[in-house]
Amino acid sequence: MRDLEPLKETIVDELERERHTHKSLRKRVADEHECSEEAASRAISALHDAGVIKHEHGFFELTTDH
Repeated sequence: MRDLEPLKETIVDELERERHTHKSLRKRVADEHECSEEAASRAISALHDAGVIKHEHGFFELTTDH
């Protein structure tokens, strides 16, 4: 399994700039890291489960707790 840490860092960086839908965030991370969208989705899920990001009204954004 691919190390998710670089993907997670990219996700946080992206969400510091703007909100994303799951699809747009997954695609952006996969393109930047030349990985599968499935791997990007696992990194998104890991951050969501850890409470670093939240999904509201169709968009992911950083929580205030990160």
